[in-house]
Amino acid sequence: MEYAYYRIYAYILTITMHIGNLVYLAVFIQPHMINPDLLILKNLQPRFFTIWTVIIQMFYALTCLIFDVWELKNRERKGYQLSKYLRGFRDTLFASVLWPACWVVSIVFWSLSLYDKALIFPNNTDKLLNPISNHIMHTVIIPLAVWELTYRRRIQPRTHRKYFYHMVFFFALYFVVITYTYFERGIWIYPVFSKFYGTLYFPLIHTAISGIALSAYFLQWPLTDYIWRESRTVKKVS
Repeated sequence: MEYAYYRIYAYILTITMHIGNLVYLAVFIQPHMINPDLLILKNLQPRFFTIWTVIIQMFYALTCLIFDVWELKNRERKGYQLSKYLRGFRDTLFASVLWPACWVVSIVFWSLSLYDKALIFPNNTDKLLNPISNHIMHTVIIPLAVWELTYRRRIQPRTHRKYFYHMVFFFALYFVVITYTYFERGIWIYPVFSKFYGTLYFPLIHTAISGIALSAYFLQWPLTDYIWRESRTVKKVS
């Protein structure tokens, strides 16, 4: 529990920052509803992968905040330990969903945005995102995830099968959602899909996204080992 307070500070920051940003967006978008493109954006907002990732990061932060506070409260009880099922839920959510999702959002968004904003933003909607909101949703999510990796020790599983299945299910579920949106509304919520739909590049986009998610997933384990090995070395020296 030596790093619990570091994690708690980050969880409170995460929840406060994301809620504040979502409230700001909800209030700021309202006066622009005369624009039909922005009305579509508002109605489809829950289907954007960025929003999914933000919600998951808030949910993870709230869950871990409760767990850490509860463990601190019971730290004087001899032999007390958080239930293995709760620990398993927490670790699976981070390793299989949150960590790879954060990297997919940040890498895909900034790669496409810097190349051509029209590939990632529906018409006129980029005007709604000021730089602060943009970075909260697409940049800050990475250091928050790295902070969790740094201050919560985890052990690499003997087999990655369970984590892999959860990750595949999560990304497959999102693909079902955006495909359903296309058949329901006749639009792809990300213009890059609309531009390349029906061409060879369409499946290549999904392959690239899958590659980013898989790379991020497997990167976390050597990174975790390195960080915690360095931590053990510092303790021995001191």
